Amino acid sequence: MLNREWRSLALTIAASLGFGSSAQAQPTFPKPPRYVPSEAERTDITAKSDQLAAALAKISPPSPRDLLDDVAIFLKAGRRPLQLGEFFDKKDVSTILAVLDRGLVRARSLSENAAPPWTLARGSIARGFLSKVDGSPQPYAVIVPETLKFSRENRARLDVVLHGRDQTITEARFLARFDNKPAPPGSEGKITLHVFGRGNNAYRWAGETDVFEAIEAVKRNYPIDDRRIVLRGFSMGGAGAWHLGLHHPALWSSVEAGAGFTETKLYAKLKDLPPYQEKLLHIYDAADIALNAWNVPIAAYAGQNDPQSQASTNIIKALEALGVSFKTEGLLTRSQEPDFLRVLGANTAHSVDPPSAKILSAFHDAHAVSGLNLSPKRIRFAAYTVKYGKAAWLSIEQLREHYLRAEVDAEIQGSKVVVHKAENVAVLAVDRHAGETIVLNGQEFPLEPAVQGLLANVYFRFLPVEGWRILDYKQSRAFEENTDHTKRRGLQGPIDDAFTSSFLCVRGTATPWSPAVDRWSSARLDRFIDDWSLWMRGDLRVKNDTEVTPDDIETHNLILFGDPGSNRLIARVLPDLPLAWTRHELTLAGNHFTAADHAPALIAPNPLNPRRYVVLNSGHTFTTADFNGTNALLYPRLADHAVFQTDGRNATLKASGFFDEGWSLRNRE
Repeated sequence: MLNREWRSLALTIAASLGFGSSAQAQPTFPKPPRYVPSEAERTDITAKSDQLAAALAKISPPSPRDLLDDVAIFLKAGRRPLQLGEFFDKKDVSTILAVLDRGLVRARSLSENAAPPWTLARGSIARGFLSKVDGSPQPYAVIVPETLKFSRENRARLDVVLHGRDQTITEARFLARFDNKPAPPGSEGKITLHVFGRGNNAYRWAGETDVFEAIEAVKRNYPIDDRRIVLRGFSMGGAGAWHLGLHHPALWSSVEAGAGFTETKLYAKLKDLPPYQEKLLHIYDAADIALNAWNVPIAAYAGQNDPQSQASTNIIKALEALGVSFKTEGLLTRSQEPDFLRVLGANTAHSVDPPSAKILSAFHDAHAVSGLNLSPKRIRFAAYTVKYGKAAWLSIEQLREHYLRAEVDAEIQGSKVVVHKAENVAVLAVDRHAGETIVLNGQEFPLEPAVQGLLANVYFRFLPVEGWRILDYKQSRAFEENTDHTKRRGLQGPIDDAFTSSFLCVRGTATPWSPAVDRWSSARLDRFIDDWSLWMRGDLRVKNDTEVTPDDIETHNLILFGDPGSNRLIARVLPDLPLAWTRHELTLAGNHFTAADHAPALIAPNPLNPRRYVVLNSGHTFTTADFNGTNALLYPRLADHAVFQTDGRNATLKASGFFDEGWSLRNRE
């Protein structure tokens, strides 16, 4: 945890940059009440946590994947309230002790049984997985009804449920709610996954990764039918369902998005954003990509009296602007193409009324019968970043320019794929088995027999003068290996994207060129450690620059803090980064700054491993103030690169902007 001096410094820096919600009176939530446990209560929790830690240490690895994490989540749930002061009620003490007892029972069972009983249990069961992002155990819950019959041959439907915002959510409360409970009414006929999602983040950033890691954990442990996965969420979970449903439309047999938010500026009451931040809002604003509703059945819900009904209204208006017709009968609004239903709860505020719940359930049941269409005849798809560029048998692999709208309209006509539109697309990938040939802008190319029949996808590159060109096998392999170091899915920025996959923070231990920069960068790392622990429910991996191994470079995005004097890794990668940095001067985006009191924050492909990122001097670009506000505030405050001026205590943002599609500099802020 930060000491008082560093915490004060971190807050001073954040305030001076205008980060957070304090600058514009955005929505905030009242702080929940706190309970201060007695010394005896703290001693009891510590003693039982130590007992569980000792029991875990005695379990002889290797155990089957996930089983140790099924126990480790209980230890984490017991220790974190003491570390973070997360006691909201006196009952939390008994809850935590009971959770630790459950962990001890599991630890004993894991030592004694080849098939621990919770792996075969029915009802509501808490389980865990080890996140690749930060190496932390993360909880989830599954509900397996007593009457559900499934096997490897008869796979089960999976409903993925995203919870709403809860100011008092903790691992302990989550486990106590779900573990060792009977299956609730309405859970018949399917396995239900309740995602923890690292707390309150609207399933953005590592919270999004948590959803997919939890799904994969369920699929490792239960036979799930990939064609019958339903996504559901309400309130903050509704915002998450809008986001994940429309950005990943090829994954769900149907989506239910209840209330929530689908755009940022009006919902969060934002004004006068810098142009680069305006562009970055496109990453998560679901209303911008309402077109993607063509690719997945969606049931939207809101109470008639709920202000968050605006979320689905935004989507309907965006679809109407695209020419979609809707018909309203009573409280139901429908369109046939795309498959979209909006349900309003009669005289209902922020909740789901029983009649609406029945309609929503019937919607999912009907679509689960046929399941996800893996080969839809037509795809209409929009994207603003290649991070979210895939729809069924087609994907946008490279953009002409990020954060400008890209749009594709393609259909299968017999044995031919016809692409009617491909705007702002530089490279398009098409499943080789989608057709025998493909027509792009009037040009016809082979498809199924292309690339010697050796690759799953066929790649097409758009050249401004020549038009579309098919990549042969050698060119395709080079593209897949990203030998040109272009912006690609998982390597497209901005800075915050580095924290959605495995990453390692690296402290400098040598002599800094600038004491002021060293003090500033150290405060940023310490603030990141605190914020990640509290808000993203994990512990950062942190090493000194002298401790980083070749395996670390291969496995992780490297987050480097310091300057080329203090951090040996910065000195190693600096010659191949798009900036110049000497003891006296920093040059970035054509601007020159004195190195004694200026430092960069940026993201780029790691020159030591171009399949991973390197980041300089930045954790998440939003702060505690934003986590305390509405989750719509968790948008990037910096683009790909920035320069700060600092005296070591105060800092001022001097510039921020984007690298182009080849990770080179171009001023287009």
